[in-house]
Amino acid sequence: MSPSDARATSAVRDVRDWLGHLGNRAQNRVVSGQFAGYSGKTFSLDQVEETKARTGAYPGLLGCDYGHDGNAIDHACNATLKDWAASGGLVTVSAHLPNPDQPDWSGLFAKLATFDRLTDRSTGTGRRWQAELDRVAEGLRDLADAGVPVLFRPLHEMNGDSFWWSAQDPQTFAAVWRDMYGYLTEVKGLHNLLWVYAPDCNYGNRSSYYPGGAYTDVVGLDCYVREPAAVQGYDELLALGKPFAFAEIGPRSGPGGVIEVPLDYGKWIDAIRTRFPATAYFMAWNDQWRPTANTGAARLMGDPWTITRGEIAVSARTEGRPVPAGTPVPLADFESGAQGWGGWQVLAGPWSVDEWAAQGGRSLKADIDLTGSEAYLNRVAGQNLSGFRALTATVRTAEWGDHAAGTTAKFYIRTGAGSAWYDGGAVGIGPNGAVLSLDLGRVADLGDVREIGVLFRPAPGANGRSAVYVDDVTAIAPPTLLSGFESGTEGWTGYLTATAPASTSDWASEGRRSLGAEIDLAASEAYVGRRARLDLSGRRALTATVRATASAGTAKLYVKTTAADTWYDAGAVPLGPDATTLTLNLAGVGSPGDIREIGVQFERRGAGGTGRAVVFVDEVTVR
Repeated sequence: MSPSDARATSAVRDVRDWLGHLGNRAQNRVVSGQFAGYSGKTFSLDQVEETKARTGAYPGLLGCDYGHDGNAIDHACNATLKDWAASGGLVTVSAHLPNPDQPDWSGLFAKLATFDRLTDRSTGTGRRWQAELDRVAEGLRDLADAGVPVLFRPLHEMNGDSFWWSAQDPQTFAAVWRDMYGYLTEVKGLHNLLWVYAPDCNYGNRSSYYPGGAYTDVVGLDCYVREPAAVQGYDELLALGKPFAFAEIGPRSGPGGVIEVPLDYGKWIDAIRTRFPATAYFMAWNDQWRPTANTGAARLMGDPWTITRGEIAVSARTEGRPVPAGTPVPLADFESGAQGWGGWQVLAGPWSVDEWAAQGGRSLKADIDLTGSEAYLNRVAGQNLSGFRALTATVRTAEWGDHAAGTTAKFYIRTGAGSAWYDGGAVGIGPNGAVLSLDLGRVADLGDVREIGVLFRPAPGANGRSAVYVDDVTAIAPPTLLSGFESGTEGWTGYLTATAPASTSDWASEGRRSLGAEIDLAASEAYVGRRARLDLSGRRALTATVRATASAGTAKLYVKTTAADTWYDAGAVPLGPDATTLTLNLAGVGSPGDIREIGVQFERRGAGGTGRAVVFVDEVTVR
């Protein structure tokens, strides 16, 4: 997992690789962060110290902004950032930079009409922008000389309407980002940066401005919300293939920054654990948005998933394999005992214990001999796993014991009369644990599973005894298919389309057919959808795969609920020849038990479209 900059320092490479592996852990997998203010104006550790006093821990990540008041660029906060890094923390720098054409407070919020001139140094706008980048580069160079890696987050919330760089033409924005990247990296020689792309979760077009993987290291969302679990955009950003972060979080506020309703920050760690598990870090904002000015700060900072400053060790890696999307079905949680699991070649146990758990309050534990060749925790019993696509289990070792180079764990099953063995491969584990997975797509006789278990293998040179734990053994069922269009339109119709939707073999994401319709590129919008009542209570997400024969603006997955036809959508996503999966987080949908319509809205982006394009929809699923 290398950074975008081929000449990045070894420290930057370590941080990037470490962030990319955190999601494989069972705990200590999300770095906590706190913004400390605007350099030269409000920057202070007072509120960070307040967090330490009230929760017992410092956040792992400290944030500073180099801009303030719309007319100043300052990096006096660097002295503190360097001390923070020396104390084992990570640092991030954002920059509310002055509007090059109107460098004052109101200009910070006034859309820049000459945005396309930023890359043209022959213009006054371009020269002033370069001067701003030069000033930013001075601060970043100071951190580079001190060996400090920086999560650098420029031009954030570009998809919203807050700042002079917001709501610009997406292609022009991407060109400005790439030019800025090249200037700071190559011309200024700054190789201590990890570049963070962070749109606003409350607006659509979250990935429309993405400059590309060669110019980005982390993707994230800035989110000021009442209900963290209802956030949209996680799957969209995660699909870009970079570590994911919540780059800013806080409660919603109105005019003057007045908080609408105090936020329970404990809901944020709950949402990360249950709905956004690939999150590598979060950064809470300061002042009235900070955790200690709201509620739940102690639960946020004290959760087993949360990494605080004293727990950052960028040399530690936990390997793992991706878990396919689907509906988790619990097989064993050990809340009520061993649930039929036993041990082989263990010293003692297994027992259901409350000293550690991946989910709930208990797990399965056994003592093992580290000088032995292997030990097993397993359940020997007939089971039918037909129709499931994967198995997962969370495992760890105790903190005590001489594990030498480290113990490995391997998730396995045996099937059929011959007890054929299948496993997910060995994964190194430790006290932070790991999530093991086993792809069932290559397993024969899933209807006749004879044994499920975890094989633990100590490293050569390990000595004495220790303990191992297993929890949250889960089977992953495929998403439920609502419409695949193999047998026709399945009740889907069009509105404002140039042709009626039809089942077509011209393209399919799965199977052989999809739903296709022509749309007029000069029209502002068109819809395909299915009008029918549906109960999606208890479901987490609705998805659909879409594409078009040409760049055709954006696509938006939506539902309407109740007799009032209340509209909910996931936000606009760029639409073109490459297939895109749209995801609607159903936690943000009111009355999910009374869905009246599911559909996709196609919207034109900008003016000047001519002719027609074919749009396709396939694999409408719920999980």
